[in-house]
Amino acid sequence: MSSEHQATEDATYSLSTSITPPREPSAYRITDHFRYRMNHRQNPSVDGDIIRRCFKHGRIKNTSQADRFIFELDAEHQWWVIVELRDVAFFQEAEKHRALTVFAKGADHDLDEGWSL
Repeated sequence: MSSEHQATEDATYSLSTSITPPREPSAYRITDHFRYRMNHRQNPSVDGDIIRRCFKHGRIKNTSQADRFIFELDAEHQWWVIVELRDVAFFQEAEKHRALTVFAKGADHDLDEGWSL
């Protein structure tokens, strides 16, 4: 009598939890667009200190996309750093979340006038 073993996939489940975006700038890899904004932004210009302050002291705001967040800092201008969280970055140290862009809200663009996140 022969027995057949049916190959089946292991059962999986998804765990849903609330996660606060990391405030440590080293948890993020900047995108080419972010780098361009840092290098070519003129009025007002952005520097590493503004970006660090956004991460460390900025308010964290939700966007319409579940994996994207805004770090908002009120300084001379209202600065936004927009990030994208990546599942793998929570579990593998070599992986990073993404810092998508940085700008002074109202200086170049305004979400109420065409930005979509």
